[in-house]
Amino acid sequence: MHTTIWGVVMQGRWEKLKQRGGISLFVLAVGLGIFFFVGSASQAPSGWGAAYAAGKPVTVQLSSSCRIETVGDGKSTGKCEGTKWTADGESRTGTFYAYGDDITRSADGALSFSGEAKAFGDRAYGPPDTWLTVVHLGALGLAAIGVLALLGSLVSVMLPSRRTA
Repeated sequence: MHTTIWGVVMQGRWEKLKQRGGISLFVLAVGLGIFFFVGSASQAPSGWGAAYAAGKPVTVQLSSSCRIETVGDGKSTGKCEGTKWTADGESRTGTFYAYGDDITRSADGALSFSGEAKAFGDRAYGPPDTWLTVVHLGALGLAAIGVLALLGSLVSVMLPSRRTA
């Protein structure tokens, strides 16, 4: 069997790529898993903390009804569909998420939100707990490291190897 030096070098590089790629994909999966699990486990929408950190400040006009849920002894979470807000001079309608304590009903039955709301895409959010923002941004950072490590592994395989004497 005839094996060239190039074949041996490439075989070693592909093995390293498989090892590094596997680790990178694991880091990416852990980051994304934490990002989505924390939202669902806390009965908050996935990405609430990150979306609030990246969103634009808006004033919301709540619709006539909001669904407020309390799970266990945790905070109640409100979801208000049909909420209106203005972002970048454009009026939008979408879903608003906030803690139930921040949504109040006046004597005449109108709902209002007390606090700073931020919009991201077709959703608006009231302020989440600080820990939720830290976890979401940290998980996204971990996932980004996984992607960058995977890309770095691919680039290192494509670059010519240096020979040492």
